[in-house]
Amino acid sequence: MSVLATAAKATAGAVAAGYLMDKQFGFSHEWPILRGGMVARKKFQQCEATQDCSIYNRFEEQVLARPYEVALVFEGVSHTWKDMELVSSKIAHWLLSKGIQPGDRVALLMNNSAMFMHVFLAVLKIAGVTAFINNQISGPILIHSLKVADAKMLIFDYELLPTVQESVQEIKELGYSMYTITPKEQVLGHHFVMSTTPTQQQQQHSTEGQAMPSVVLPDFFGFIDYKDLSSKTIPREYRKHIKMDDPAALIYTSGTTGFPKAAIMDHGRCTLAPRTFGTIAGIKNGDHVYITLPLYHAAGAMIGVAQSWATGSTIVLARKFSVKRFWRDCVDYNVTHIQYIGELCRYLLNAPPGPLDRVHNVKVAFGNGLRPDIWKKFQDRFGVQTIFEYYAMSEGPGALLNLSRNGKGLGAVGFRGPLIRRMQPGLRIVRADIDSEQLIRDPKTGFCIECSNGDIGELLALADNKTYNSRYTGYFNQPKVSKAKLVQNVFQKGDQWMRTGDLLYKDSKGFYYFADRAGDTYRWKSENVSTTEIEATLGRLDEVAGCTVYGVQVQGQDGRAGMATLVLKDGIVSRVVVGVSEKSGEEKVEYHVDEHKLAQFIHKLGEHSAKYMPGYAIPRFIRISEQELETTGTFKNRKVDLRKEGFDLDKVRDRMYWWTPEGRYLPFGVAENRMIVEGRARL
Repeated sequence: MSVLATAAKATAGAVAAGYLMDKQFGFSHEWPILRGGMVARKKFQQCEATQDCSIYNRFEEQVLARPYEVALVFEGVSHTWKDMELVSSKIAHWLLSKGIQPGDRVALLMNNSAMFMHVFLAVLKIAGVTAFINNQISGPILIHSLKVADAKMLIFDYELLPTVQESVQEIKELGYSMYTITPKEQVLGHHFVMSTTPTQQQQQHSTEGQAMPSVVLPDFFGFIDYKDLSSKTIPREYRKHIKMDDPAALIYTSGTTGFPKAAIMDHGRCTLAPRTFGTIAGIKNGDHVYITLPLYHAAGAMIGVAQSWATGSTIVLARKFSVKRFWRDCVDYNVTHIQYIGELCRYLLNAPPGPLDRVHNVKVAFGNGLRPDIWKKFQDRFGVQTIFEYYAMSEGPGALLNLSRNGKGLGAVGFRGPLIRRMQPGLRIVRADIDSEQLIRDPKTGFCIECSNGDIGELLALADNKTYNSRYTGYFNQPKVSKAKLVQNVFQKGDQWMRTGDLLYKDSKGFYYFADRAGDTYRWKSENVSTTEIEATLGRLDEVAGCTVYGVQVQGQDGRAGMATLVLKDGIVSRVVVGVSEKSGEEKVEYHVDEHKLAQFIHKLGEHSAKYMPGYAIPRFIRISEQELETTGTFKNRKVDLRKEGFDLDKVRDRMYWWTPEGRYLPFGVAENRMIVEGRARL
């Protein structure tokens, strides 16, 4: 055999061996994830070595590199990097004039806007800490959030004035000064319009030289008069003292249960996460990233927007998510990457097919919570080639990452091949008791028991604070709640891990899958039922626009019976606008039900459930909601009230159905309720 033939044979053998190794261990799948982590780690180490830790400096690097390129597009207006630097500098000087010092906290109650980013940058610029307050909360929950933040100042959008005004006395008692970011002339104009009749307005505008009538404004807040202040940048020396473990922002949990908790987003995490995620998603200078998520959450602010400070990409920011505007914006602004969370992708799929579905240039969707039942449907319909799904915790260490191309890893929230497991060993799935929510320990050793492939258990993250990857930040000003998340002596004496409260499982290939929240999984007929899996199964029905599953108490029964609240697409339950409220300006809506189509769907639902679910997992009660399911700002369904109402006919006004002993769904009313309460009906 010739030397050339021998070499060719050896090459072919090496390629074949490499293919088999990759098929077995998934090196090609984990390489983009490893690369993203290494790029971020290198930047982290450089910043730490040169005392250059403030994440504001990452923004400033882009200002110096590309001052006149577009950094942000909001509602059709483009803002260059230099524009944002100048405006944020003016606001920074205003903050300093009001006595805000390094380390002070400033609470921000605002909607998505360019000004949101300007204020955030201004606070970072002077080494302060921004507390992002959820703009959907009010009353006691708002006061709780402000009390936890213990900030000096509250800055708010004037359109959120009613929320602030409702609790103004309590906010004052917490020691807050209050300012609106909305320009004074805009506020005065708003009050003029609201306090005069159309005739008076016409008379006012037709009288040349006549002064605007005096408008009496509430006196508990001031205006941020920054426009005439200096735009001179705040030097880096002002931020030289900042360390990687210093807080950059406080970002609150969604509050699906209980009051929100303030997770500490430190400068180290804000350095690592945006660069890691941006690199893995392939985002670079010249790309346009569409963000419709609320900026008061970590996903929108840190993963979505702050990645541009690492990559130099352009952010296309929406005030809020809109199904109607989504693909139009993607086309108009040449969007290349979109961020999703929760059910956002399902909302897009539920919309009727349109001419813009595949004419956009979106190549990557990144986010968390894309459900397996719509993953491929979303890609097929909208032509999005790559899905970058991740699992991360605002308050804890570790993350699971899955860059899925060509259908590989479909439905997985993360992938951990042998190299990733070796470099980052601090994530384990352990056995847990679903009812008591306690970890199961080996009676001989007293240590926790790691789950085998395919077994569902609770995900734990190493939190011993020995390395940055295992550093546990917890919640700001809430030591008891922070401590409650920790567990010791898990795998060896003296170790410490954080309980995520999430149930996951992994397969033999290294893919990790989300099963459920520990509190959402319930036990029925001596079996554990995952609400996430049932939601995914019901979600495969074309008629279902929205779905949430939960367990409800049944008198005389052990465990909890499954109940599903469904929102059906137009055609079965149709939403018809019949007018507009003169008082609030909101649409008046009536819901029309096609009884024949509803009956057909209920029959189909019963057959589908019996075919694709184990008997114990079939929801015993179905509730047909005529309104959208209530969600958090990140599209997580709120189940607390639904769970409390259960199948109580005094509380539920929606139509209900129950799973009869004959194995089908029939209407549920007073007679059926009496049969269950008296124990005469078998569920």
